[in-house]
Amino acid sequence: MIVIQEFEFYPDPEGGYVVKPCGLEGATEGDSYEDAVEMAVDWLRVRALAALERGAEFRGGGLGHVPSRGGTVVTLAVNVELSDIPAVTAAEAAEMLGVSTARVAQLCRDGSLNSWRVGSTRMVSRDSIKCRLAARPGAGRPRRASAES
Repeated sequence: MIVIQEFEFYPDPEGGYVVKPCGLEGATEGDSYEDAVEMAVDWLRVRALAALERGAEFRGGGLGHVPSRGGTVVTLAVNVELSDIPAVTAAEAAEMLGVSTARVAQLCRDGSLNSWRVGSTRMVSRDSIKCRLAARPGAGRPRRASAES
């Protein structure tokens, strides 16, 4: 999937360049113009892969922007694919999480793990496994909150 986004590049008063994606939140910067372009490409790639991992469409800021900070608007594009996302099979995810493959399937269905199919194999993103491990949910069902009088 090719993702296209416009960025405004403008000089930073302290040196280098600031790069703002047109029509979107966020920014990046670079010590030189070339460095700023590389940083903008990285910014776009990370956000496009995150959307792809969630199964969402990347919503760019549109095209046809004019400079709003006295800089130059540059259009950049990246090509991202699901195969660019570090992932493991559902069986490997189950082993990493210490749960059954059925539990991994359930976590994928409820959105707790980001996953997709490659042929008949379910792939699970390593980042979503890392997040799940960091959250360290306890075993068993969650306790109900007691009602306060």
